Amino acid sequence: MARQDVTSADETALADSSPMEEIVSETALQSRRLGLIELLDKDLQISMLESALKRDRLAGTLLFFGPEGSGKSSLAFWLAAALNCTTNEGRTAPCFQCNSCCKIQSLNHPDVLWIFPLPGSFYKGEHLDEMRLAKIFEQKRLEPWIELQFAEKSEHHLAAVRRIRQEASRSCYEGRRKVFVITGADRLRIEAANAFLKLLEEPRPNVTLILCSDRPASLLPTILSRCQRLQVTRPGVSTLTGLLESRFGIRAEEAGELLALADGNLAGTLRMKSEDSYQAQKEWVDNTFQAVLEPGYSGCYALVDNRKGPMYNRGDFERYLALLTQALQDSLLIRLSGPKGENASPGSTPKKGPISKYADRVADSQALIKLITRMVNLRDELNRNVNLRLLGWSILKDMKEVIGDGA
Repeated sequence: MARQDVTSADETALADSSPMEEIVSETALQSRRLGLIELLDKDLQISMLESALKRDRLAGTLLFFGPEGSGKSSLAFWLAAALNCTTNEGRTAPCFQCNSCCKIQSLNHPDVLWIFPLPGSFYKGEHLDEMRLAKIFEQKRLEPWIELQFAEKSEHHLAAVRRIRQEASRSCYEGRRKVFVITGADRLRIEAANAFLKLLEEPRPNVTLILCSDRPASLLPTILSRCQRLQVTRPGVSTLTGLLESRFGIRAEEAGELLALADGNLAGTLRMKSEDSYQAQKEWVDNTFQAVLEPGYSGCYALVDNRKGPMYNRGDFERYLALLTQALQDSLLIRLSGPKGENASPGSTPKKGPISKYADRVADSQALIKLITRMVNLRDELNRNVNLRLLGWSILKDMKEVIGDGA
């Protein structure tokens, strides 16, 4: 089956060009919660979807793709509400007032199912641990914009696809369409991906599958070819800065710094702001440079073996990696700009600290650039079943080699 594309005036209308051991729980944020369906800078995508709905050109399987924090799942739930709204006759947008819309916004609609990657420990044979799953849903209802973070690797298992297949075969309980919002769709295990492909080969009426992915290239080509695709971009920095300032009371300057460190990811920014996570990770980055600068490897061994550090938790490691990459970029700027270090990024560790000392010992800037490139590309490695301590050790070893101390 060829890929179905929404068209407008015979042209493509949808661009061809988503864990809950940690949550944003700061009390100050409770009164300003973001909703499950919070659309920021999504006028273009909404217009395309409304056009497809009006012309009855919406496919049964869609792929919303874009960077982490771009609002793919929020847009997916908006579409689920539009497909099941009971008072939007003559319109394509959901009302957000009817019983159906309210249930979808609170993750309580029996015909709208959220499927997300889970660690293997959540499964008891072919069955999910329903108590642990219920806790995730409860936390998501309290803070809809939190990112699911697990210490273990999370994936879509075969049992999850079988659940989708089973639910898709049933009639709607109370809505017009069954909608499956599948976040992290690129994290399908091989056997799960093959089973999912079979599901796509047998499309069912009144069933819509919405896949959300940060890395669509990781999906099987045969799955991609059966999806109607829509590119989702991150909200503008000015939009996010204004939101953080007006609804969370974060000063514009601080909001800008946090957004830069979180690479424009709103949920990541809120996570850094909460529970002293940001300061703790900064201290770990400083400790990393100090360990690398010490002669020998004893400091590096201690860093890797510290069970309170980021190398024993996947979510912590991702944040640590982002800050360490930023610090290495700062060290490159200090190295290239000379002693003044005038080009170091705002909010970074002061240049007189270990980052500046590291920059002074870099003999070959190209070696540092190569290391930074590797760090930027490490995210895909984290999605595989990689040993965090071995990966962390490899990074420390590479950092030592850049300053000529890798013997």
